[in-house]
Amino acid sequence: MRMQRYLFFDDREVERREGLTRTVHHAQKHPGNPIMKAEPAWEGAMVPSTVLFDDEAGWFKMWYLTHARVPGAESTYVTGYATSIDGLSWERPNIGAYEHEGSRQNNLCMVNTSGGMGVVKDMRDPDPARRFKTLFWRGGNRAKADVERGWGAKEQRGFYAGFSPDGAHWTLASEQPVLTGTGDTESLFGWDEAYERYVAYVRPGRAVRRVDGGTYAPKRVIGRSESEDFSTWTVPLDVVLPDAGDPPGAEHYYMPVQRYHGHYVGIVHVYVPTPDPFGPFWPELTHSRDGLRWRRLNEHGSQRLLHPGEQGSFDSAIIRCAREIFKHGDELWLYYGGWHEDHGLSRQHRHMTTPREAQRNAAAIGLSTLRRDGFVSLDAGGESGSLVTVPLRCGGEPLTINAAVQTGGSVTAELLDESSNVVAGCGLQNCDAVSGDSTRHVNTWSGSPALDRLAGDRVRVLLVVKHAALYSFDI
Repeated sequence: MRMQRYLFFDDREVERREGLTRTVHHAQKHPGNPIMKAEPAWEGAMVPSTVLFDDEAGWFKMWYLTHARVPGAESTYVTGYATSIDGLSWERPNIGAYEHEGSRQNNLCMVNTSGGMGVVKDMRDPDPARRFKTLFWRGGNRAKADVERGWGAKEQRGFYAGFSPDGAHWTLASEQPVLTGTGDTESLFGWDEAYERYVAYVRPGRAVRRVDGGTYAPKRVIGRSESEDFSTWTVPLDVVLPDAGDPPGAEHYYMPVQRYHGHYVGIVHVYVPTPDPFGPFWPELTHSRDGLRWRRLNEHGSQRLLHPGEQGSFDSAIIRCAREIFKHGDELWLYYGGWHEDHGLSRQHRHMTTPREAQRNAAAIGLSTLRRDGFVSLDAGGESGSLVTVPLRCGGEPLTINAAVQTGGSVTAELLDESSNVVAGCGLQNCDAVSGDSTRHVNTWSGSPALDRLAGDRVRVLLVVKHAALYSFDI
């Protein structure tokens, strides 16, 4: 019987909790950052849109947004494609799809990709030519001079869909957008088994910011759109909006979403136009059980998922996370784009009105890490804290605990039946306390971890924590 992992984004599985403090954690930046920056002539400022690990190919694939003049393109937004065996050293395969400065020797895989390409690998689709799917926005944010000379005058604004057998060579599903009336950023979630629909988190269209009766109505919020066939998408439903806990005038720019052990984990990017289009934005964690109703995890800015770097660093002003969080050993990996300029200044580069070298140095790609299940922990100091879960189905394998236990600390466990009676042989008095820092502490009672006799039974788990941070457990 399969084990289930339980995390502490909320208290749904917790019946009682005492003396434990919920802590939201931030990611650590890789010491080798930036791991990727502009090198070939066709690259300007770079930010990753999607990174995924292709199990069949056996390597990482990245789609990143940059800016270049491509003949026939209606904007300077272009997407490059890169691959990596280890996720740290990246190669730019020659695709030959688009010409740049008279040559097709480049890794450009799509043009006119405002906001970047949301990409998923869809093993459900029986057509191998549609194995990879993309959704991206076209047709906006052009300089007035570009429009006057016909640059970008033909495109209809909206989200376009595309298909690819390998992620490098793409075919548009249609010359017309599949979704209109939205803002220019999205995060393609992909197929949601819970709803049997494709899902994307987009920005519902709002022409202006306005004030009605003293109430602030933000221009940028997060919406959710669904599709049965990847061609027809529903009008976005507002799901995450700024509230009184956000900075004055804050808006929500973009929110990649991922399923993680039964939870929907979102990274909402908070933008504060001061005034629009100038201002910073940064990532914060959000959580949902159903993908529709969301809760901010970090008390509105008290703990950002990633903080800007020091003055002069490549990521000192804007941080934008890619869509995907990877399980990599005992870590979670999250790629991000870092700018050392705010949003308003970055807009100048895409209009190609600044020197090319300034564009190339404006943004690069970094990597950040969390411990496995390391989004949130329940912490106790010198005074012991405890929790008791609701009845949970036991998988029959050993109880495994993810905890960072300090010197002199411990985590002990007890199993109770549905009537709250101690399961024979699984009480606190004979539990072998776990110590040290590990994502896979195997809990034992009198030296034995075996729970096979309880496979399929419903049990409550009592955990007693002292001088430790508890991240998750499996049973």
